[in-house]
Amino acid sequence: MKKICLILSVLFLASGCFAKGNKDKNKLYQIAPNTYMSKLDNGLTVFISENHSVPLAYIEVAVRAGAITQTKENAGLFHLYEHMMFKGNSLYKNSAAVQKALSDMGTASWNGSTGIECVNYYFTVPKKQLRKGLEFWNAAIREPLMDKGEFEVEKKVVISEISGQYSNPDRIIGRYINENLYCDAPWQLDPGGSVENVKNATLENLIEIKNKFYIPENAAVFVGGDVDVNEVLKMVTEVYGDWSNNGVELSQIEECVMTQTKTPFEKSKCVIIPYDKISPQIMQVNFLFRGPDSDLEPQETCAADLLHCYLNDPESPYIKQFLDDSLLMIPNSDYIGSSYSTRRRTGIINFNFVMVNPQEDFIRRINELFKQNNQFLFLLAKDKNIVPKTNRKKIIQRLKDDGVYESETSSGLLAGLRYNWITNDIDYYKNYMKNISNVKNADLKNYMEKYIVDKAPLVLIYINTQVYEQLKNELKDFEYEEFKY
Repeated sequence: MKKICLILSVLFLASGCFAKGNKDKNKLYQIAPNTYMSKLDNGLTVFISENHSVPLAYIEVAVRAGAITQTKENAGLFHLYEHMMFKGNSLYKNSAAVQKALSDMGTASWNGSTGIECVNYYFTVPKKQLRKGLEFWNAAIREPLMDKGEFEVEKKVVISEISGQYSNPDRIIGRYINENLYCDAPWQLDPGGSVENVKNATLENLIEIKNKFYIPENAAVFVGGDVDVNEVLKMVTEVYGDWSNNGVELSQIEECVMTQTKTPFEKSKCVIIPYDKISPQIMQVNFLFRGPDSDLEPQETCAADLLHCYLNDPESPYIKQFLDDSLLMIPNSDYIGSSYSTRRRTGIINFNFVMVNPQEDFIRRINELFKQNNQFLFLLAKDKNIVPKTNRKKIIQRLKDDGVYESETSSGLLAGLRYNWITNDIDYYKNYMKNISNVKNADLKNYMEKYIVDKAPLVLIYINTQVYEQLKNELKDFEYEEFKY
């Protein structure tokens, strides 16, 4: 989809299911050119991609956990656990030894992240360090030391990070969005968590997280680059094959994941956000709706992808309608967009617009934008050919091109695989283009009527703080809520 520089994009922090079907354990199955998957006897999923262009190997271990598996009481502890992964383990006795090991391996880049739906750890090493790299993450994930002194230090580091977010306008706005759009469990979209939870955390809390969530049935290893598929599978089996599930069933993990309401508002909620980062010459408007969740409505996500690809086409009637209206003052097609973000239980739909000269006819233009967007989508949902055949061909080709671009590097290809492993399943990944091609008009109509048409969005209007102060008197009769930092 079109890449638009959106203020909103910074507000949502990063996002699987296992391959469906009873495939034989420890056998390789090709899922893309030069790319294979397997599953070990203990349930660990393995993805391997060969790319011999440079003598490097990318290694990543991902766990289906993070904000989505948090409770209100332990929100932030998965993030704290991630910090402790680099503070010593059975192979490297402290953080200094860990750093030395990374340096000795010639690690090109390394990191770990805790997102909404995934915790992952990764680096790139020279190919001759492949086994040592696998052993490094194995020790870090399965056998962290959890030193008491390091733990107390990292608690302070994480608390400092969280406290810093409290003064970050983007984080404050993001938290507000989560609390309104995902009111059932907003903490399941906030990997950072709360200061109080981290302050009160104990090592026992982290060990509970390790034993319940850091298990092979809930994890995947990704290896790519200048490697041999069979050799990698043999190494991964030797290094990770005795990893235990600790008697934990996946259903016990799934119980932690809450289903969020699709109708958080009875009527549209309009919020004006005085925002210092935005130029006085423009304002940004976002209409946010809850969308399909890939855990519950996987097929509807294909209809969503197809529709929003169509709406984002600069030649689409949707884009042209807004550009043709001189009242709205939208400069060009780069300043209009719509998107759907696939997530397991927190799918989100976003229609976004940037208009110039916010001081001019502010109320009339906002009302006109809202009316036009509603009317267009209402009428489109009734169309017998919502996405015309010629547009479908363009979209499918573009998606194929995006896939080729993504596959230029092993890390890029594996990142896409990881995203699908987290949010959908590998059968979904393999059949994606076929499923997109098979989306029927009735599917598009159902998607629009279920999630968009006559539904109440959260409307965000970003406007420069000084411009907002100038407009305040004019806004007395405009129904809105002023965002307070």
